[in-house]
This record gives sequence, C-alpha cells and structure tokens, in this order.
Amino acid sequence: MICEYERIKFIFPRFEKFIIMDFNTKIALEDLKFTFTNVLKIDLFARKLVFFITKGFNSIELDSQKSLQGQATLSNFKKDKTQIEIVVKLFEEGA
Repeated sequence: MICEYERIKFIFPRFEKFIIMDFNTKIALEDLKFTFTNVLKIDLFARKLVFFITKGFNSIELDSQKSLQGQATLSNFKKDKTQIEIVVKLFEEGA
C-alpha cells in the first residue's frame, strides 16, 4: 500500500534554502509553485520549476506534471526508508 503522505525535503540551491513538509503524493509537483512562493517569499513569475531526485551520483529529473505516485523512477530511490530529498531548480521562461 502506498502511503498518501511522505516527508519530503525540497532543496533550493539557488536561494540556499530548503523546505521539509509532509507532502500529499497525489498532488502534481508543478502545483507546488504557489506554496513555494508563499513559504519562501520569492517571485516565481515566468520561471519553470524543474525537480530532480538524487542519490549518490545519480540524478534523475522528475516529471513535474505528474504526482509522486505517478513517477516510475521514484521506486528505485525509495528502497531505503529515508526521507526523500528533491532538488528544485529554476529556469527562466521567455515571454
């Protein structure tokens, strides 16, 4: 059975900040943009969030349009029961 909530650490290397939250794994990752804006007090207008999960030297980009439950690559990283760490990078979107 898949747990509905997971403790996730979102790391923002550009701002040297992180957020630890109990995240509903049924929510699409791109829907977090407004949450990050409110919590971090940053402007994410015209910026695209790109999510990466890393373990050791392996880094895999997650599909931001899918929820964590819908990510096929995530099962390889969840074998040990440690907290999931997701690196969030920002890319400028043109107008």
